Amino acid sequence: MMLINEIIEFDQKLTLLSPAFMVRHRSLSKKRWIISAISLFLYLLGYEVCALYLWQLKTVDISTVPVLFFSMPYITDFVVIITICFYLNNLSYRFQTLNDFWKCLPTGLIPIHGEWTHSEIVMLVESIRLLHAKLSEILKIFNLSYGLLLLGFFVCSFIDFMYIFYLMIYHELATPKVSFTQNIIKYLPLHLFNIQLIVFLISIIVAVSWIKEEKNRIISYLRSSRISNLPVDTKIQVKMFMNQINILEFDEISALGFFNINLNLVVSILVLLMTGLASLIQMRNHPIITAMVNNTLSFYTIWKNENSNANRSRNITLLSNQF
Repeated sequence: MMLINEIIEFDQKLTLLSPAFMVRHRSLSKKRWIISAISLFLYLLGYEVCALYLWQLKTVDISTVPVLFFSMPYITDFVVIITICFYLNNLSYRFQTLNDFWKCLPTGLIPIHGEWTHSEIVMLVESIRLLHAKLSEILKIFNLSYGLLLLGFFVCSFIDFMYIFYLMIYHELATPKVSFTQNIIKYLPLHLFNIQLIVFLISIIVAVSWIKEEKNRIISYLRSSRISNLPVDTKIQVKMFMNQINILEFDEISALGFFNINLNLVVSILVLLMTGLASLIQMRNHPIITAMVNNTLSFYTIWKNENSNANRSRNITLLSNQF
């Protein structure tokens, strides 16, 4: 609630400034958000139908509903990705709006007769600086609010991806007679889930990188100004802005401070993934790893058999009622 209130307060201040300089408040349209939400819902529905068909679950009853909707592809993942990307994209658009304000200023922040006066330039630079400080505070609130959620999401997604990928490799090693095409078809839901994890993780990283890119653009605007040629008032505002950015430059979006979320994280995940898979393959005969794999396979077998028995019992009941 606090995050939403701060964003609303920022937008109110932005609205007061926008008409004077003819800057449009950037935002993602409701139509695109609705299309994105519907697309994710259709993907979730299609995934469940694909799993029911390929894993030969004829019917769905009370016992199968929790497994379908609280196992892969995990409804909580969809809630997390929609919520986090919603806030990140909104923050990115607001940083982009600040850059649009800066583009309105004359080149070199030098007054232009009949267009820009010295006082107007000072006022706009100060307004952008104060709005930037407010937006940076909102970014800190987002870090505090969603840092733990991001940490859990990244760690759990990485563990899921590594373990599922290992199970498919383990099945290849255990059943070499089964063709590669049959394995692809049989484990299509797992492949889709792996793709889903990759897309969700990359979406968050790209959204965070967009915010960082917009913040760096403001820095480039400031550094391109020749402070020595500016009037005293404008020079003071630019120096204050640069000091403010230097203080806030190291405040990046992170997973509760354990790691920063940026494009470098992709390389780190790939290295950890290869290391983890190599370790699991080397330890595949270890009692703990063997027990873990057997428990997973037995759970799937028991659940499938229970569903088949329930279907058989239901058919027998229907036949007995007919006679």
